[in-house]
Amino acid sequence: MSQCELVLNFHGIGTPHRGLAVDELPVWMSQHDFGCWLDQIPILSAAHSIPIEITFDDGNASDATIALPELCKRNLKATFFVCAGRLGMPEYLDRAGLRRLLDGGMRIGSHGMHHRNWRTLDDEALAEEISTARKTLEDACGRAVNAAAVPFGSYNRRVLARLKAEGFVHVYTSDRGLARRQAWLKPRNTLRANSKRDDILRVLNDRTGPEAVLRAARRLYKRLR
Repeated sequence: MSQCELVLNFHGIGTPHRGLAVDELPVWMSQHDFGCWLDQIPILSAAHSIPIEITFDDGNASDATIALPELCKRNLKATFFVCAGRLGMPEYLDRAGLRRLLDGGMRIGSHGMHHRNWRTLDDEALAEEISTARKTLEDACGRAVNAAAVPFGSYNRRVLARLKAEGFVHVYTSDRGLARRQAWLKPRNTLRANSKRDDILRVLNDRTGPEAVLRAARRLYKRLR
């Protein structure tokens, strides 16, 4: 069994809603394309002898209405990283949506409170994003929330130290590349509306090549800055 895994990250599925920021539109995907990616995941995993983990960011309502049925149809599991401050807002998950995901065997993680850049926040605001958001989600889920995903993939030593002190079991980024299965900090590969199978194949096939080395160097810089 491989010591590495590939972590894929989705966002909204279906028709983007009006409240989206312009920079969020490219990461939305049609239901058809989403289904095609889900069909490919077991094939890619078997062909490359590597586990593939599925995640979602932001807590869009489409997580429960579209993504969940498509995942269940294929007997796939995923972790949904929810922005606690958006819970119950129009076009986003509410408590009932969270319960549907949990009842479907999915996992819930924290994506912070208000989808802000954690590196730019003072201590009080950072505590709201990491600690208060987690407690809000745990109250809504009725169970522990042990994983977090960093908004915008923006982190440094201070942010990681706060996440470590909070006791999260795993923290996910958007740094791309393969992740070590037992690692605390895990890079993810975001799938966009225009993403192609070749984009993922390059990651799978370049485990020790120049691109992989460069990605590792960038991750090290972000951890130490």
